[in-house]
Amino acid sequence: MHVEPLIQEHHPDEDRGLSPFRKTADASARPALAVGQLFDAGFNGDQLKGRNVLLYGAVGTGKSTVVRKLVLDWCAGSVFTQFKLVLPFSCEDLSHLSKPTSLRDLVGRKYVHLRKTPYLSGDHEKARDVLFIFNGMEKMKLDFRIGSTELCSDPNEALPSGAVVVNLLRKYLLPERAYFTSRLLQQNEGNSNRAAESLVEMLYLNLQRESELATACFLPSYCWLTCATLHLLHFTDAKSPIRTLTGIYTSFMRLNFGGEVITADGAVSSPVQQSTLMLYVVRTVGKLAFDGVTNKRTSFTDEELEQWVGGKTKTDEELQQLAVFRTDVLDFFLVPRGHRGADPESGGRRYVFAVPIMQEYLAALYVVLGENKSVLEKLNREISEALGQASEDITSLLSILSKVIPFRIFAIFNLLKLLPKLFDRVSIHSKGRIANTMAAEMFRSEDSFNEDVLDQVEQSLLGVHGPQPQEEVHTRAFELYPIFMGGLLHYGNRRLLDQLGCNIKSHTVVQNTRALRKRLIKQSQMNQPPEELMDLLVLLYEFQNPRLTAEVLQSIKTINLSTVRMTPHKCFVLSAVLGCTPSSFQLNELNLSSCHITQELLQMLWPAFRHTSNLKLCDNYLSDSGIGHLLEALAGNRSLQRLSLMHTGLKDQSALMLAERLGQHVALKELNVAYNNIGDSAALTLVDACREHPSIHTVHLYLNQLTDVAKQSLYVRGGPRVKEGRRVKVLASVTEGSDISEDWHPILSVIGKNSLSWDRERVREQLLVFLKDLEWGRKQHLSFWKKIHFRRVESVVRQMLRLLEKSRETGKGSK
Repeated sequence: MHVEPLIQEHHPDEDRGLSPFRKTADASARPALAVGQLFDAGFNGDQLKGRNVLLYGAVGTGKSTVVRKLVLDWCAGSVFTQFKLVLPFSCEDLSHLSKPTSLRDLVGRKYVHLRKTPYLSGDHEKARDVLFIFNGMEKMKLDFRIGSTELCSDPNEALPSGAVVVNLLRKYLLPERAYFTSRLLQQNEGNSNRAAESLVEMLYLNLQRESELATACFLPSYCWLTCATLHLLHFTDAKSPIRTLTGIYTSFMRLNFGGEVITADGAVSSPVQQSTLMLYVVRTVGKLAFDGVTNKRTSFTDEELEQWVGGKTKTDEELQQLAVFRTDVLDFFLVPRGHRGADPESGGRRYVFAVPIMQEYLAALYVVLGENKSVLEKLNREISEALGQASEDITSLLSILSKVIPFRIFAIFNLLKLLPKLFDRVSIHSKGRIANTMAAEMFRSEDSFNEDVLDQVEQSLLGVHGPQPQEEVHTRAFELYPIFMGGLLHYGNRRLLDQLGCNIKSHTVVQNTRALRKRLIKQSQMNQPPEELMDLLVLLYEFQNPRLTAEVLQSIKTINLSTVRMTPHKCFVLSAVLGCTPSSFQLNELNLSSCHITQELLQMLWPAFRHTSNLKLCDNYLSDSGIGHLLEALAGNRSLQRLSLMHTGLKDQSALMLAERLGQHVALKELNVAYNNIGDSAALTLVDACREHPSIHTVHLYLNQLTDVAKQSLYVRGGPRVKEGRRVKVLASVTEGSDISEDWHPILSVIGKNSLSWDRERVREQLLVFLKDLEWGRKQHLSFWKKIHFRRVESVVRQMLRLLEKSRETGKGSK
């Protein structure tokens, strides 16, 4: 059953409704168009030239379905009867064309019977009867700048496929024809301007859902805070200065509360006797935030605001200060929850922080300033100072009396000198508790499977795109809370806070750094999930202590960030943290598989690549140009022993570049380029280069575009040149000639582990090839035990084929 989509017309110069500052027409007031009306004369103001129609929409709204249905309906004669020729193209297919071609050849290559069609001759009257359909325009990354794309009006002139499409859409080429194109509404096309537009669109869509954040963003300071956070997450590059999330929020506080104090009459002044406004915020709103983090709550009732913000006020002066604070400051941090604000139990209004991250920042500041001390700890310091001052006076008096009255009993009063030291010991122990709190909050077992903290920050601003939970979740993880605690101990943030009247002593930093070092080293030696490990790297980056970072990393032998969605800032964090280690530091393994690493991100990871002996970049689309950047980055790594580039989109050019530069890595032992698009000739060249290499012993080439003849040649070439020479093991199939490869089990294990995430049809074809080779090899042997061995391997391959077929029927897995 096909459901017709809702299509509404927008002029190209008209705003899409994504800007909150421009009035837009009501979408419901626009007439809905049927697909067959898109090229009617009543909707086209210019009949001399063809019309371009752009169909855009979010993922899953049915753009591709509309295109397919349109072609079928035209073939049936129900729509677009004014066109005598409809030419649908997939932009994804066009983007893979490497050789220049003309428009006529482009059409003739896909539609052989139209090679000599008169409709593409350039005749004006004939071109009016042609409709081009381009599906998935975002795949081509078209450049409409005149200086970048050559102009062309001749359908017989050869141009790159992108240039042909650009000239068609510009109406330089066949200006009388019509075009129907579809593309994504929020597709990142690879340049910073489009990326910024996409972020703004997602932010605005989230502002329409989150009324609290929208209310906050009416204030310029909150607008700056949101933009600064997004810029940090998405537009960090290798040349960016050191910028931390804690630093952004501390600067935000300095911007809004710098130099202000709270007084009884509401005036702003700066006497020493008065408490600074920022310190008052920490002791009230910070106390509320800390209670929420402790009890895993993000919303608060009126009674809770009265309890934590009002406190036990007694004097008129304190009541006046509280009234001024509530009027001028409290609403700056807390806002009602809007349409979701009702308390399901009491029915009263609930309040939340306008920016959710602010709760974690204020709670961390509340702890670091020592405001969460118990009554005993607060008395501890007062008694210590009082006894210390009294002991000095009494000791001076007794030292004078002992000269006149030489009684040894006076020596007992020297014990008073020990009391301040004893209290200092207790105080030091209590201050180390901040570090223990940080470590405990950092490595909570219930938060082990959450997304990494930077993704959580992004989702708090841009929202979660996709299926939404049916029931609202009132509790969440506060994983940024301990990271803020570490960032607040950095000197730059302490200096800004000191200007706000929030003084963090240097000895407090030293004591907590010592305690934190022990806890982090202990936790880092455990096997952490990739998301938790990413959070640890973010903590070290926010702390900005190179010595501590180097000591913690010395205990980490493996960094496994597989499946973590790497962004520019995460790559910057990883490189900056590893940059704190000495040049002699080496990781046993750096695993960045399935991390969405692109060519641009590879450039930011150069410092990280120099500190590992085993680098895994599997399941990232690097392409030929990306491999060039990777090889340049690895040129400074003289200890690289294993390099895994499985399923990274490598072609023959990449294999030839690898073969050319293998000599730069004299310690390399194993090279994995399985599941790529490497052909026979490039594979043979690569194996020859590995055979000339002094240490490479294994090359993985299975699941490449290799013929049976090439596989046999690879096996032969992997052998030593001389009788006692070194042999290179080439893994290209589960068989080696008529025998079973001794590495058949590792090959099938890798394929089985990734079969549901890779292209299932390609995996199925390769397994069928394996099965055919095994059946042929079994027939070549007369030995009963050999045949049994072949049948055992065959059964494993058949079982994998059954699992693939079952997953296809049940709809599981992904292509």
